[in-house]
Amino acid sequence: MCRILHIIGDMLDLRQAILEQLKLSGLTINQLAKQVEDKVPRRTVYAYLCGEEDSLSKTVSILLDAVGLTVTITKRAKRPGKEQKK
Repeated sequence: MCRILHIIGDMLDLRQAILEQLKLSGLTINQLAKQVEDKVPRRTVYAYLCGEEDSLSKTVSILLDAVGLTVTITKRAKRPGKEQKK
């Protein structure tokens, strides 16, 4: 199952999204770390998901893919009364 996360305007907490998907799928951080250990060191997976450090987008992309999440980024709708600078 692939869930699509839409980010509109403000950033979504990708770390939290990965943790929620792990919970939904019944996987542990340890199982995820084993699943991606050929691409991402286990320590990096733990450090990122436990909030000890931020990760590079490549690492986050690998983790999102491993838990079946896709991120879609769209532009925020224009706010009434705000003009864009040129």
